[in-house]
Amino acid sequence: MLPQITSNYVVTLVVLLCLGCSLVPPALADRWCADSSKDIVFRRLGTKTPYRHVQNKDVRNIATVDGCNVSKIWGLFRHGTRNPSKSIIEHMHTTLVELQRDILENGRLCREQLNIFERWKPQIKLEDAKLLVREGADELYNLGDRIRKRFAQLMPESYDETIFRFKYTKTERAEYSARNFTRGLFGRDELIEYPEALGRDPVLRFYKGCDKWKKTVKENPYSYREVDRFGGSKEMRSVIERLSKRIGTFVSPEEARAVYQTCAFETAWNERYISPWCLLFDKESITTMEYNEDLKYYWIDGYGYALTYQQACSAFTDLFASFDNVQSSQFTFYFTHSGTLLKSMAFLNLYKDDEPLTANYNRHKRRWRVSHIDAFGSNLYFALYKCPNQTQSIALYHQERLTHIPGCPEGALFCNYDHFRQLYDERIQQCDLNTMCSDPHVPSLKRDEL
Repeated sequence: MLPQITSNYVVTLVVLLCLGCSLVPPALADRWCADSSKDIVFRRLGTKTPYRHVQNKDVRNIATVDGCNVSKIWGLFRHGTRNPSKSIIEHMHTTLVELQRDILENGRLCREQLNIFERWKPQIKLEDAKLLVREGADELYNLGDRIRKRFAQLMPESYDETIFRFKYTKTERAEYSARNFTRGLFGRDELIEYPEALGRDPVLRFYKGCDKWKKTVKENPYSYREVDRFGGSKEMRSVIERLSKRIGTFVSPEEARAVYQTCAFETAWNERYISPWCLLFDKESITTMEYNEDLKYYWIDGYGYALTYQQACSAFTDLFASFDNVQSSQFTFYFTHSGTLLKSMAFLNLYKDDEPLTANYNRHKRRWRVSHIDAFGSNLYFALYKCPNQTQSIALYHQERLTHIPGCPEGALFCNYDHFRQLYDERIQQCDLNTMCSDPHVPSLKRDEL
């Protein structure tokens, strides 16, 4: 027999239902159920993109091509995946913890994703800032192993100081990138003689000693004008609105950047893991955040100002000295940083867009995408080939892929070395960093006319 339903029972039931409504997450229709697939973040994490997203796994022999044999290799290698800077770690322990609380209390996410955020904790301490992580060590080890396989036919199996030259900047991440690379290259630990590491290395990190560049570009507020303008664009406002809705509280632009950076670092650290902070972005939002990164690096480390890439002449002076001197090392591998790689690419006219990147967002039509060209572990190396007819050809490999050298014949991936040399002869002859960088009191530079 069913119990008699009294008016008091009905009132109690209504009260309980109302209390229950106040405790459950927002209506299903309002919840953000993120796509947790890797495709959302794949190649969209700016300079924090892990190298596994851009690497070339093809290890076919390229020591001999069309009868021409590799005689020398010279390359720049960015360090592998690292921990964030202290400022981002501080955000992880403060800003992100506060946003986590907002998400759990008011966030409009699916239950599964709320559960993921419930388990999240900051993973690193301030004292671990910028240290190479296991993923970074593996990136460089595997990179060395692949280069060995491609050039094994003409590369000695053991270290010889007269044949190999390895050098790194005065940072832990560059040093251990070099050491892991050599383990991969030789298949074991070798007793390698490294030159003294320099904080202001004129070849590996030339911009650290360029006071004029620091004052007129890096520390010049005008250099960030396009980034600032883009920060107030309708595209970025849309990102802020979507994040705020999903988190359950208003998110500032600085907090949005902290979410993006945490998403990037935590995803880069482990190939089997996607940071929960990435789940807050849809494809359009994370692509917008990526463009914001591209703008910043375009104007600070790329084509925005001529001095930025002109100073890279010091690195390429070293390249020509290495290739032209028969007594120099056959295989030269330098381990450095994002700033060196990007400025060197601009020096070579690589990935140069027809128009400067501006706050006027055009996400589909641009070559300058740091997620693709400057991931952790990015590399730029040249191979000099000697041919049977006594001529020499040069090939450029970027991210381990044969890449056309701007200024060389269209469609030709190998370039006559004499022709290549002529492309840069004037800039190399006039390369004087002391003159170029010594006057910090000049007025702010105008944008380069591209």
